[in-house]
Amino acid sequence: MEQQIQDLVESIKRDGINEAEKKSAQIIDAAQKKAEQIIAQSEKEAASIIEKAQKEVSVMESSGKEAVKQASRDVILSLKKSIYDHMDRLLTKKVKTGITDKQLVSLIVQVVKGGLEDPAQTVLEVNPDQIASLEESLRGDLEKELKAGLTIKAVPQVDVGFRLTDKSGSSYYDFSDEEISSLLKPFLNTAISQILSEE
Repeated sequence: MEQQIQDLVESIKRDGINEAEKKSAQIIDAAQKKAEQIIAQSEKEAASIIEKAQKEVSVMESSGKEAVKQASRDVILSLKKSIYDHMDRLLTKKVKTGITDKQLVSLIVQVVKGGLEDPAQTVLEVNPDQIASLEESLRGDLEKELKAGLTIKAVPQVDVGFRLTDKSGSSYYDFSDEEISSLLKPFLNTAISQILSEE
């Protein structure tokens, strides 16, 4: 009987060990499957994160390139505007300082004698600071027109140059430095544009 108990104990042990080994194998198998699932899921998430990061980097790179292009266009436009403004100021200054009293008298005489307006209905407008230096020469060169009614008038609106106005105020010809500069600017700007567009 003792042998039977011993055999029974041995059998129970074997069955318990077998059952434990079976359970252990199941647990290990389940753990391995779970680990494989976790690894697969992690790899999938990592790939998704990498793909998303690459897209963001691509978008940022593209945006950065566009921002640099826009900034370079803005700099070029700003530089061109600055050059045009500077050249306009230089042109205005040169026109203003480049017309001597002698040249101004010659120009006035040519325009008045050219018959643009009827002297009897015309006012010659010049700068008050220049009228004294111009008047004597003009009185000699335009004697006939002055006798016919041409009037010489000092007006502060004319800085350099002159204007011929109709006495009724209905029309005028502007030969002031500002008007001459504005007439020359398109030619200057075209020349500057050509220079700036050359590579």
